[in-house]
Amino acid sequence: MHERLGLRTRFALFFGALALGGTAALTLGLWLGHARAGGPADGYVIAGLFAGFALSGLSAWVGLLFDQNVARPILALAADLTTRARADIDADIDETQARYLGALAPAANAIHDALAETRAAQDRAVAEKTAVLNRDKAMFEALLRDLAEGVVVATPDHRIMLYNRAAQGLLGDLGLDRRLTGFLRPEPLAHALDRMGARAARAEVEAERFLAATACGERFLMARVSPIAVNGTRVGYVLIFHDATEDLDAHAERDHLLNTLLESVRRPTAAIGALIDAIETDPAAPPAMRATFFSELRKEQAALVQRIREVADRHGAATARHWPMPAVASDDIFDALQARLPEDLRFEGTRQFIRCDGFAITELLARVIEGLRTDGTRCGFVLRAAAQEREVCLTLDWTGGEVTDGEIDRWLGAALSAGYGQYTARDALEGHATEIWAEPTATGHRLVLPLTAAAAPVLNPADPRPEFYDFTLPPPASDEIADRPLSELRFVVFDTETTGLAPRAGDEIVQIAGVRIVNGRLLRGEVFDTLVNPGRHIPAASTAVHGIDDTRVADAPDIVEAGRRFHGYCEGAVLVAHNAAFDMAFLRLKEQRLGVRFDHPTLCTVLLSAALYPDADDLTLDALACRFGVTLPSERRHTALGDALATAEVFRHMLGVLEGAGIRTLGQAVARSDEMHRIRRAQTY
Repeated sequence: MHERLGLRTRFALFFGALALGGTAALTLGLWLGHARAGGPADGYVIAGLFAGFALSGLSAWVGLLFDQNVARPILALAADLTTRARADIDADIDETQARYLGALAPAANAIHDALAETRAAQDRAVAEKTAVLNRDKAMFEALLRDLAEGVVVATPDHRIMLYNRAAQGLLGDLGLDRRLTGFLRPEPLAHALDRMGARAARAEVEAERFLAATACGERFLMARVSPIAVNGTRVGYVLIFHDATEDLDAHAERDHLLNTLLESVRRPTAAIGALIDAIETDPAAPPAMRATFFSELRKEQAALVQRIREVADRHGAATARHWPMPAVASDDIFDALQARLPEDLRFEGTRQFIRCDGFAITELLARVIEGLRTDGTRCGFVLRAAAQEREVCLTLDWTGGEVTDGEIDRWLGAALSAGYGQYTARDALEGHATEIWAEPTATGHRLVLPLTAAAAPVLNPADPRPEFYDFTLPPPASDEIADRPLSELRFVVFDTETTGLAPRAGDEIVQIAGVRIVNGRLLRGEVFDTLVNPGRHIPAASTAVHGIDDTRVADAPDIVEAGRRFHGYCEGAVLVAHNAAFDMAFLRLKEQRLGVRFDHPTLCTVLLSAALYPDADDLTLDALACRFGVTLPSERRHTALGDALATAEVFRHMLGVLEGAGIRTLGQAVARSDEMHRIRRAQTY
């Protein structure tokens, strides 16, 4: 029985027994005194009652002081030590809570420091042993992250183990342990995997190619899938893909232009042929008839030229649209020219950014400058870049003789570079939908080449590198999620900011944010964060808390759009929040409008912490962050993302403490939370 009694209960029983025993001894002493001395009993009774009540009160008062200054601090120290034994926390134990316990609190901190030093030594040893692996890991991450093609590695049941930045850009908000089939149409993938399996059965290890659409149908991807096998057992597959949408569009447009050209020239060509036949058949036709024939012939020829010009313009526009043209600084082009043609060439003007194929433009200008230098009469070459509305004009000035259009055409007609095959400088101009021409100046002559202007790139601080791979994902989920260990579940820790505290009285969400925990890792690169237009005025009192006013949410999505996106983000996850009942009330009241149900299992860090620390007076997020050594920046407090990240850090540390306390499965965590529900009303959070 004594194992079921808490420390505070034992102390209370001890002081209760002390008061009861003292009262009994006092009563016995008075009885013996009366028996020996005699006299009226009333005085003895009154003295006994007064002394008994005084003794009981004194015992209660001393017991209360003992509880506040000894029992509860001991329990707090025990909880802190247990927490640090089960979670990696660097913050020192607060000694002020045990100031009356002498050397006990410093001893607890000494134990904590020794444990921290042991862990640090272990970390250093592991870091030293894995330095090479970390270097290879960093190279692997950089390679995958910046590959132009999308790469996804998935388990046999299509859960994502790895993805790179290109894949995220093509498929959307990918996440570890999320199902690939939620982002890619599953049928073509399933057929390709079946064909891949058939190949493997024939001992053919080759990639299977297929065309698939994204889940929303906006993009078509050309993909190839290869198996991953360990000891003959397929443990997953690799999917490599690129965006084929523009390729398909370009192919379709080229076919359309060719058909349009054929249709456009067929009738005029036939009419011209018929008119020529008529003229040749009757060479002695009257002059009026011959004039009519020639007039019709000129009309058909003009119509033919016009249609060919229209098709050529459309082809040029299509070529310019599909040619890869990043934003290039004019300085980069000038530096390349300076390296190739250092003699008698200088540059003036400020840096401009141009949307172009930098290599092609550099080769084109080099070809022109080399041509201008050939006769030896031109010199003083000056290259400038000047912004003009939506264009940047590259101008090349020189002194000396002029240049003819024929010379320019000859320079532009040759192949641009061996790397471009038969692609000429004239093709490059058409690809950029521009032209180059010569014109006289006050001091000589110049060539003008207008190109499309581009915005200067914005240099922002680098975001934290996302955690985009995990090859140790837990096994596929069983049918009964309540029996699964907490360590094998994926969580979405979220928070909301609202117009007020009464969802049933019309208050609405103004911001919602979440972060995922997969395999015990907090995935800071996979956050969800959006403002929400509540469709009503945000009170000043609420703005004072979270800083969100009507102007900030004016262009934000409404709760229907934001709620559906958040529901998709939470697919297959357990929801976690600090005071989850409050946030879930706002979401569940909108389920009918959203057309989805937030029926996910839900955990509350308030109730879980109440189960772990029943003697704690404060279960606010700030208090839990302090307990687990989580830094909570003041500027991010009461923002949905800031509070969600802080709650996620707290919950991640809490998982180890829960396991140590015997709460290992989701069902056990939910059951303990239900038991602690009454504590929710008694705590301030």
